Formats: sequence, C-alpha cells, structure tokens
Amino acid sequence: MKRFSATIILTCSAVLICLLLAACTGSGSSKSESGSIGTVISESTERSTPASGTAEANTEGRVSLELTLANFNIKHGAEGLENVAQAIREIAPDIIGLEEVDIGAERSGGADEAAELARLAGFSYYVFARAIPLGAGEYGTAILSRYPIESFEVTPLESGNGEDRSVGHAVINVQGLKLDVFVTHLSFEDRGVRIEQMKTIAGMLKKCKYYALMGDLNSFDLNDIAYLEGEYFVNRPDRRYGTFRNLNFSPDNIVVSRGFTELSSGISDRIASDHRLLYAVFRFEEE
Repeated sequence: MKRFSATIILTCSAVLICLLLAACTGSGSSKSESGSIGTVISESTERSTPASGTAEANTEGRVSLELTLANFNIKHGAEGLENVAQAIREIAPDIIGLEEVDIGAERSGGADEAAELARLAGFSYYVFARAIPLGAGEYGTAILSRYPIESFEVTPLESGNGEDRSVGHAVINVQGLKLDVFVTHLSFEDRGVRIEQMKTIAGMLKKCKYYALMGDLNSFDLNDIAYLEGEYFVNRPDRRYGTFRNLNFSPDNIVVSRGFTELSSGISDRIASDHRLLYAVFRFEEE
C-alpha cells in the first residue's frame, strides 16, 4: 500500500449492534464499522482551497454559499488514477463521492486509491468506507473534500445474498455549516434488496437538517429513487443523465436536502471509467 509521509490517518471503529442507523450532526452516540479520516498536505496539489470561495452571511446572519458536488464510480481506477483525477480536476467539485475504490488490493497494485486521488486531484481531506475485504486489501466507497471532515462512520447495509454494501457518513464543516454527507453503492443483484437499502438510507437522511448523498444506486428504473425520500435529485425520471457508458442508463445520483438550489449540472465525457462523472453546482441558503 502506498504511503505519504505527510498523510495522517485516524482509524475509527466500533461494534455494530444489529443495524442501527447512523446519527446526524450533534445527535450523540453512533455505531460504525471500519472507517478512516485522512488529511493530505502536499506541495503537488493543484488547489487545496475550496473551489467556491468564502461563505457569505445573508441578512439574517445565516450561511449562504455556492457548492459544487459530484459523484463518480471509478471502476477501481482500471483506466488509470491519473485519468480519474483529471476528470475530477476538470469539474473541480468541492465534495465528491466515489464508488468502487480499492485500498491495498492486488489488482490495483496495493494503492490507497482514496489517498492517491485526494493528492492527485487537489483535495485536502478524504475518507474511505469499506464494503468488503478484497484479498489482502479492501473495496468500498470514498468522499474527497476541500473542507474539513469532522467525523466519519460506516454502516453496513443488509445485502441479502449479494455483495456486501455499506453507507459512509461524514460531517463536513463547510465554512461553518455542518453538512451531513453520505456516500453509498447499492446492490445490483436484487431490486427488492436495493429498495430496502434505500429505505434504510432514507431513515438516516430524515435525521439530518442539511445533507448531501452521492452514490451509485444501481437502479435501472429511476422511479425507484422515490424510496430515498430525498428533497431534490439531480438524476431523475424527467431528466436523465446517462452515467453508465455501456448501457447509457442512469445509476449515479446526487441527492440534497432543503436549502439547496441547483444552478447547473451535467456529466463529464472524459473516459476514465465505465461510468461518467456526474456533477451539480448548487446555491445553498441556510434556513
């Protein structure tokens, strides 16, 4: 596994009792499995400051800012991590969720792909959420952020007879706003299992005032996203972004709470995976 001398990894773990839902900002105790918070300090990062600049305060003193969110299933970097990083740099999101991320896996040369992509794409903070062990390594999802990540936990999802899945939950300090950010990669083998996973995540989102969920939902029918009960969806039945290249269907999504207004959105066509990067620029106004 690659190491960076200026990278600090804090590992957090706890015992999972049944399948308790992850807690949101300031809600006390939480149950988690394997998770890690990383901080990258590197002279080679192209930009370590947030893309959208400093938050403003509206007339009532509440946070008002512009925020770019993105999601990308990277296919364990099979097209090269530099290509993945280039696709991310071209969009320059403030926070991005990643799926199919390897750490220490033989097929990926033992790389810590979360740390490496944070370094290559110019992010100061990252977290990794394990879904399954992969040989001597791990496989799961990640969040890269230009803003400090204050806490992180991982909750396994009931996955039936298919590949194990999880949801990662980070609390990110966005210019004073404590934003609950989730990343997940849902089951593809069984629609019924996938819908139950959405319902579990919906329960998590309901506990949050302001949230963003990024993930590969693996749903061929975008009508299924209604089970997430999110406030706003970037990829939806009335506006489909074909994020999976081979079938041109729309499994990837960005879901946000109230307070967010979409300014623009789109996909990147740079070939860096079998998926396309999905992004959206939002105006956030604290209520």
